[in-house]
Amino acid sequence: MKTAFLKTPVEPELLAGFMAFSASNDLSPSVALRRVIFHVLTQAGYTINDYDPTKERSNDYAQWARRRREKIDSYGAQPILIARVTPGMKDVFDTYAKANAETTPVRLKNLVQKVVQSANLNTAEMVPVKIPEPRTERVTTGFSKSEMKEMRLHAENFGSVREWLVALARSRILPEVPQFSTKEIQVLYASNRELWAIGRNLNQIAHAINLDIKQTGRLESSVSRLKELDELKAAIDIHTSHVMKVCNASLDRWKS
Repeated sequence: MKTAFLKTPVEPELLAGFMAFSASNDLSPSVALRRVIFHVLTQAGYTINDYDPTKERSNDYAQWARRRREKIDSYGAQPILIARVTPGMKDVFDTYAKANAETTPVRLKNLVQKVVQSANLNTAEMVPVKIPEPRTERVTTGFSKSEMKEMRLHAENFGSVREWLVALARSRILPEVPQFSTKEIQVLYASNRELWAIGRNLNQIAHAINLDIKQTGRLESSVSRLKELDELKAAIDIHTSHVMKVCNASLDRWKS
């Protein structure tokens, strides 16, 4: 795919919200934004000839976050959200922005805001982007062939011997920070995605109950059900927030 870029400066809170949206769809932020842009343009009647979303490979959020966490953190106080798109998509989006009397970055930011708002994401899901302390020192050491063989066996679930050694050292120095493997993080994100979907369904059920109250006047039983839904939704929010925090803490410590 020939490459062009669409960029817009966003507030850290909006970036965190879009990252949560990306995670809930198991896509990297760039892929998620590219697909959102494609959907909006096609819905507006535009044609994009050099991009087919069904033919592109989707990199899931956990793997992307593991590889690119340092890029998220480097955004600092003024994040810049970037979508890697085709030249044709960029040209069409530029035209779309002009048709709405906006610059391309402003239109893109407004689009991101609408996506985050319409996704009905809870603030508990929007984990703030943190800038970890810089890591400048490295250690080089040597091991025997037999030691390397044993370490490779232990490191299978962590992707590499280097990652396993880093996790081993940090587990002793920083026992309060979890050291997850890529597979473990993928499982945790998958669990959160399912819970987020349940939470959104609970919101729809609560809306239906409120309509039932207005139409039938059956207040007592409906209020009881609403209270139970609120308690369940609160429990889900607490759990997903905690999982996102420990996952991000683990990913922060893998920054290379």
